[in-house]
Amino acid sequence: TKVLDVGCGIGGPMRNICRFTGADVTGLTLNQYQVDRGNELSNADPLLTTKRCRSVQGDFHHMPFDDASFNAAYAIEATCHSPDRVKVYSEIKRVLKPGAIFACYE
Repeated sequence: TKVLDVGCGIGGPMRNICRFTGADVTGLTLNQYQVDRGNELSNADPLLTTKRCRSVQGDFHHMPFDDASFNAAYAIEATCHSPDRVKVYSEIKRVLKPGAIFACYE
């Protein structure tokens, strides 16, 4: 199962979801330091590594993913910071497969 963490920061929840569910999780964050630190922490855990749990740099208004790439997505205290929530949620819908689930906590 491919899961997207929208606004992952350094990826604490992402690593836990990957660890406890076995999902393949990709986190998206605007900040390159957070990408580097998140990937460093994932690679430090031999059960995860960036083969199963990775952070990528990108803007959640213009996601660097193909249409219908993910089986599920979630956002934790991230999309509330967007100046254009319609664009963010449109992008989330675009990258989700039909019938996929999006969960959000703000």
